[in-house]
Amino acid sequence: MKNLHNTHKTKAAQSPDLSYQHERTKNIIFKLLLIALMTIGAGLLVNLCLRFDILYGDHSIDEVSMTECVQQILLGITIVAFYRIKFHRPELRHSAILIAGFFTVLFIRELDFLFDEISHGFWVYPALLVTIAAVLYAVSGRQQAWFSLGSICSAPNMRLLIASLMILLVFSRLMGEASFWKLVMQDGYVRVVKNAIEEGIELLCYAMIAISAVSCELYLTRKHKDHRTTHQEEIIQTN
Repeated sequence: MKNLHNTHKTKAAQSPDLSYQHERTKNIIFKLLLIALMTIGAGLLVNLCLRFDILYGDHSIDEVSMTECVQQILLGITIVAFYRIKFHRPELRHSAILIAGFFTVLFIRELDFLFDEISHGFWVYPALLVTIAAVLYAVSGRQQAWFSLGSICSAPNMRLLIASLMILLVFSRLMGEASFWKLVMQDGYVRVVKNAIEEGIELLCYAMIAISAVSCELYLTRKHKDHRTTHQEEIIQTN
């Protein structure tokens, strides 16, 4: 009888742990499925944009194509996401502005064709101005900027953002070299094929970066709200 009582007591003690593990596993699987669905969505977006430009864009992918426009929209979403971290998490503002400034420079680079109307390569000047302003703002925070950068980089999907960024800056540039495609296609070289592959990879990277940035912003904002709610509840219980 005593052993039976101890068995029930042991099961009762283990049940909260089993319930916690069950919920944790559900959350992990849900998040993985969500990332998988968002990746599929990003791939479909790239495919649709390229098909639209080839079918209805005079068989070319230029600066005002749907592919390029969607790239700029996704970059805009990324910039806004990190600026929102500054407003919702003031203690992270120095690093948030630094990261947002970096993507603003990429945004300006994507609009180089507009700045070329002033003079060729003029985009460098506003990009340099944004870079200096973002770096000076980050440096003004000194040690706080370093710790806030660690806090932002520890958010889920930041590794995905960094990986996507490296593919954008390195792999897409290598794949977009005309000399490589001339070697592949030889006398049958078609520039639009090179452009479609290069811009398609870039668009996919921008989509994954935007997804990661929004996920990071939501995580940091929700974490801050949860911490504040818990703190308020502790104060109420103490009183």
